[in-house]
Amino acid sequence: MPDSGLLYKEWRQNKVALVITILVFILGNPLSILNMYLIYQGCVTGKENWVGPCVFSVDYLNSSFISLFWIWGVVLAVSQLGIERSKGFFDFTLSLPYTRGQIFNAKFFTGGMVIVVPQLIGYVLSVLLIMLLKPDQAVYFHNYSLGMIIVSMLAYSLVMAGGALTGNSFAQLLVSFTVAISPFLLISLPAINLEILFGGSIDFIHGPVPKWVQYFIPIIYVDSKWAENSPYYLVIPAIMTIIFYIIGYISFVKLSNERNGYFFLWKPLNRPVQIIVIIIGIMGFGYFGFTASESFAGYLIGMGTGAVIGFLISYFAIYKKMKLL
Repeated sequence: MPDSGLLYKEWRQNKVALVITILVFILGNPLSILNMYLIYQGCVTGKENWVGPCVFSVDYLNSSFISLFWIWGVVLAVSQLGIERSKGFFDFTLSLPYTRGQIFNAKFFTGGMVIVVPQLIGYVLSVLLIMLLKPDQAVYFHNYSLGMIIVSMLAYSLVMAGGALTGNSFAQLLVSFTVAISPFLLISLPAINLEILFGGSIDFIHGPVPKWVQYFIPIIYVDSKWAENSPYYLVIPAIMTIIFYIIGYISFVKLSNERNGYFFLWKPLNRPVQIIVIIIGIMGFGYFGFTASESFAGYLIGMGTGAVIGFLISYFAIYKKMKLL
């Protein structure tokens, strides 16, 4: 259990984000059900304006408030690390009589409790609401409600790891997003370029991807379709959450705060990441140029454009220090 003084400090410093997140997590699930019920009542009272029978269905594969719960995991992580760095409060935090490990664990414990407990409360309230309103069917209600807790924790731990590696909130978000789509950037994009260069077709790009492989891509959980598949697949984001926590913890403990404001806290990452950004720019714009012109000349022009843009973005993002707020 983290020290109560650190927990109080986290609460005072991030009170607005924490309170809003708690309210959203408690009310989001019940409000989703109430919204579906009101739509059903609108059908019953104005049946002549509706096509088909009126059915009260709690269907979480269609739009619901809780489909965006993962965003609040991102908000919490940015508030706890990125914004604290950008406002220059980190030196004060590290001057407190606690180890870096204790500070990171207090942050993660605070965020984790705010994500898990209110969502469980919202889930219980929703179960009671379903028992009261008696919908004709509840589609993937339990899978989605409980699974979203894990998905929210995945988003939170990923962005916390990004914040422990980077020196400002912009870098935290950019690194986290890049990791979330990294399988596409590191596997699919190079394979597409190989197809353009050498012709032919690479089977794994166009063929069906096994479902379990998809769930190693963090960005896939933005789409609610994951609730259709076996709940056992949620073991994958749970494991990824633990991995990102470990990465975040080690980075927070080991990396110095002297480079606060720069893109990476660990300077040796600058050059390799810049090279990777330029290569991705070359491949991405090359593919775009080939698709737009359907010619190899367009592909080469796109590659040249991508190289320039990749260099400029990486140079100004990585090597220029962001001013504190």
